[in-house]
Formats: sequence, structure tokens, C-alpha cells
Amino acid sequence: MKLLRDTWFLFSIVALMLCGLTIIIPQIRLMAASLLEEGGQFTLLHNRDGLQVVPEMTGGYAVTPQANGLVIAMGSGAALTVAVEGGQSLLITSSQPLAPGEDAEGRPALDYDGTSLSLSQQAPRGLFATAAPAPLVLEPQSATSIRLSHAANAYITFENKALSLSARHYFDFFTQSPTVTATVNSLLIALISTALAAVAGISLAYILARYEIAGSTAIVFLVTMASVSPPFLGAYAWRLLLGRNGVITSYLGYDMSIVGMHGVIWVITWLVFPIIFLLSYGSFRSLDAGHIEAAESLGAAPSRVRFSVEIPLALPGIITGLYLATMAALSDFGTPRIIGLDVNVLPVLIYTSFLSEAGRNPALAATGSVVLIVISSLFLMAQQIYLARRGFAVVASRPLQRKHLSPFAHALALCCAALALLMAFTPHLTVLVSSFMEWRVGLPRASFTLVNYETMMRTGLGPAWVTLSLGIAGTLAATGLGLGIAFVLIRKRYALVAPVLGLTVMMPYVIPGTVLGIGLIMMFNQAPLQLTGTWFILALAYLIRNLPFTVKASEAALRRVHPALEEAALSLGARPFRVFATITAPLVLAGAITGATLTFLHIVTELSSTIVLYRPPWKPMTAVIFENTLVDADFGVSAAQTILLMLIIYVPLYFIVRYGQTEGKSGV
Repeated sequence: MKLLRDTWFLFSIVALMLCGLTIIIPQIRLMAASLLEEGGQFTLLHNRDGLQVVPEMTGGYAVTPQANGLVIAMGSGAALTVAVEGGQSLLITSSQPLAPGEDAEGRPALDYDGTSLSLSQQAPRGLFATAAPAPLVLEPQSATSIRLSHAANAYITFENKALSLSARHYFDFFTQSPTVTATVNSLLIALISTALAAVAGISLAYILARYEIAGSTAIVFLVTMASVSPPFLGAYAWRLLLGRNGVITSYLGYDMSIVGMHGVIWVITWLVFPIIFLLSYGSFRSLDAGHIEAAESLGAAPSRVRFSVEIPLALPGIITGLYLATMAALSDFGTPRIIGLDVNVLPVLIYTSFLSEAGRNPALAATGSVVLIVISSLFLMAQQIYLARRGFAVVASRPLQRKHLSPFAHALALCCAALALLMAFTPHLTVLVSSFMEWRVGLPRASFTLVNYETMMRTGLGPAWVTLSLGIAGTLAATGLGLGIAFVLIRKRYALVAPVLGLTVMMPYVIPGTVLGIGLIMMFNQAPLQLTGTWFILALAYLIRNLPFTVKASEAALRRVHPALEEAALSLGARPFRVFATITAPLVLAGAITGATLTFLHIVTELSSTIVLYRPPWKPMTAVIFENTLVDADFGVSAAQTILLMLIIYVPLYFIVRYGQTEGKSGV
């Protein structure tokens, strides 16, 4: 009873219910969809040419023509025999009892040895036909035979809708060539692009952290800007430059194209490079000078100190960066879709299987989703196990002093940094230039124009307002909910409730956006919770997908606030909520702003869940730009829309960084 009067306990219960409804239950339904199998169906055509099976509409049952009709194997050695009895009737016989019935939808059903087969028919009608086709009628002839009357020239389907647990979908997934190829391609792209990005990111981070480099602060800030780029921007820009009819390839006359597997790896390498750089840079800057000086005093060579002391101590940040980069590469939907051509990867396979108008296969999408979640979870487990088995803690920490480089080495380091920044910002520069060029038949003309921006202002502001409304609403909701959850996890620590809530909140971190979107559709596609196709399901997806950022940022800020401040206010009679609103919340405002900034930036650049969930008129800018690149629409207008999106991203980022620097100076 005491807990029921605790406002924070009630809040944690509500938060847990919300997370369970939007995170756990959809994923359980996905898993169930991958493990449940319908009994199958078979379709027969009866016309003046006789009785025949329709292979395209038959699955799960073996139908064999014999002299006395068609024999359908029903399992356990039993079978049904269907023979022609008249012009519009069939005789169904078996060694087991047969009985007519109705299914849940009121359609005729054939009950056979514990199995119910729902019957339906499709009968073509003539151009001037006015009478309705004859209905399906089941008439018992004996305990083991039934006459089936039907319309003329009818396609008759026998469907077993009973669900049963089966691993067939997983067996098919790991034995069929398209799905195996998609899985292998996803892993190859993720691992190779992460490895290439690690070489560039870790090397540059080490140089900037350990040596005096001119403009190092500006370099770090620029890489930070590159880290929040729209995920499909690189594919869009590199295809413009190095595609079959790209600007560079056409100008140089090269018969080559970046489109393909190699292009996907190249683009994703520079997409995830900033993530590895920033986390590695933070780890190298936080190294304890005492460890390095101790190794040097014992006569260790600089290379040995680097590989035996510095890099091992920085591994927590490096490994985390590698993990985040691998997850970004593994779940990237836009890049393979735009520049991959025929390269099949898991996110694209899942999307096309679930939403494609041709060849829609929800069971395959659900199976692929579970496989992708398992792969993501395995990478997370590997990271956690590796870091848990090694110790990285220090008793005290003394900041490192940066070393000086020779003029030649300094110039070489600047060149390397400039090259890395050029690769990271090539998409931005390409889109900026493209937005001021005139485009004809998908090709640019060397003439300056503002027509693209005029067209965008006239026709393209609707998606911008959708993006801004979703960004603001999702950020406010995620920040408020994340701060409250962080308070429960750090201060209250309710038995059972807090650990489960903390684990549930972090689940979206390992669930790719495409999978999360499909789960929400399965959960909210029917009344009374029918949100599919509305603004609210996008806002809900963005809220859930970004909760880990706001919770972790708020947790870090809360750990720096001593509980004695709150206890003093409580001892003076203040209510818990007033203490939180007037003391705790203002003190953790900086951390909450950091989490809110990350949330806003991720929302306005989100594509993988957006492309699954949006329906007109609620179409964010990422979906508009992405679809325009697929259909070879006016690249100039698409580029102008991308510049507007980048302004929405970088203007808040600039003010947040400037605000943070001002706060840091005032605090000193």
C-alpha cells in the first residue's frame, strides 16, 4: 500500500507498461509470426476440361493425379480423394469420417480427422451475366463422403487456417539462396566498412589526442557535424559523382560506376567513420599520464608504449565505437537501397518482404527481423563480455600533455585530417553545389540558378513541417520520459521494477529501425489501437527509438548530483515532485539538453523506421528525399530539400555546442 502512494512508483509502472506495449509485445509478436505456420492450402479448378490442381495457389499439401481423381495427402498416412461427379459438383471421399461445418467467418468448412478446411471459390462471370454464381454447398453422402456443389468453371480453395509452432521459416531462411546471400552481404558490409573506418578513425583520433595539431578543435567539431548527417546522404551524393552517368565519371570519360557492393562499403565507411573517431578521441584524451610515463621510464620504445599501454587503456571507447559503427552499418537501409543496385541486404529484404506489392511475405519479414535482432544482440554481447573480462579502471588520472611534431610530420598529419574530412564532407559539398545547378533529364548543367529553392518553397515545405513537428514532439516526450526513468533507475531503484524497466528501455538500441517499424505496425494495425498511417505512430516510433539516448544522458547527469540536496528539501517538507522539479531537474538540465539534442538530430535524420511507417500526408523530409533519389526525380529540388534538412540539423547543433562552451567557461 505504501508503494501505491509513491508517485514515482506509479510513474515507473506506467513507463514499464508503455515500454512493454511498444517494445516487448511487438517483438514477441514478430517472433511468434516467425514461428507460427498455417496448415497450408490447395486450389482445384473444375471446368469442362475436367479437374486439375492449380500449383501457384497450392502449398503445404501434396496433390497427386490418379485414375479415380486427385489425391491430397493430409499427413499421418491419411488422404482425401476428390473426383468429378457432375458438371458442377465434386465427390470428396476418405477413409476417415468427414463432416460439413463453418469457419469463424461463416464460410463452408470441411471437418476431417481433427482438421478444419475452409472452402472458398472464385468463379469467372460473363460480360452480360446478371445472376450470381452458385454458392458452395456441402452435402453428406455417407460418413466418409461429401458432395461439393459449386459455380461453373470455379477455382475452389481448401485452406487450413490452424496455426502450429514450426521452425520451417527459419529452415527456409537459412537454406534459400536469397536470404542467405542477404545475411552474408549484411555481415560483410558491416565488418569491412567498420574495419576500414576504424583504420582512419582510430589513427586520426590518436594523432589529434596525443600531438599538437593546428586547428584540432575545429577538426573535432567538423567530425561531430559529419556524425549527424542523414544516413542516405552519402549514397545520394557519391552516386551523383561516380555513378554510370556521374559528374566525375562523365567528365573524365571513365566507363565505371560506384553502384554495387563496393560502393555500399565505401559510402558506409565514411558514414560510420565519425562515430569511431569521436569515441576513440575521447578515450585517448582521458588516458592517465602516469601509466605512459611509467612505461617510458622503464625504457619502453614509443611504439611499444603505444600498442601495449595507450591503445589497451583506450579500448573501452574504441570497442564501443566499433560496436556502434557495426550496428549502424548492419541496420542501414538507405545506402544499400540507393547505391547497392542488386545487392541484397537484410534491412532491404525485410522491407520488401513486408511491404512489397509483389511477392509480399510477412513470415519471411518476421523471420529476417528476428535474425537481424539476434545478430545485433550477439555483437552487443561480444562487446560487453570483452570489456567485462578486462580491467580499465585507474585510481587517479592526470591529463596527458600533447607532444610536438616535426614540421614535416605536422604537415602530414594535417593532410591526413584534411583528406578524412574531405571524404566525410564530400556528400555535403556535392549536395550544396547541386542545389544551385540546373538539371535536365537527370544531368546537371553548369549554370547557377535559384529555381530549385523556389520550387522547394512552393511545393516542398509540407514535409519540412512534418519533420519539425515530429522532431519537437518526439524530443520533448523522450526528454521528459527519459529524465523520469533515469530518476527511477538512479534514485529509487525499486526491486524488480527498476531493473526490468532499465533493460526494456535499452532494447530499441539493438533493434534496427526497419524491425521496430514492422513490430509497431503489427501491434497498432487494428482497432482500438489503430495508429498505422498516422502522425502518432511516427512520433511513437521516434520516442521509443530515442529513449536510450535521453535515459543514458540523464543518468550521467544525475550521478553528478548528490542525493543530500534532495534529502534536505524533503526534510523541510517539500513534496517529492516539487523537489524533482525545482532542485533535481535544473541541476541535470545540461545532461538533459545533451540527450535532447541527440534525440532531435536522430529524429530528423531517421529513415529506416520512417520508410516503413509513414503514409501520406504525414511524409517526413527523409522519406521525400529518399524516394526522389530512387526514381531519378529532379536532383536539384532534392538537393535543395537536403540543404534545408541539413540546416534543421546543424543550426541547433551549433547553438548547443556554443551554449555548452559558454557554460563551461562560466563554470570555470
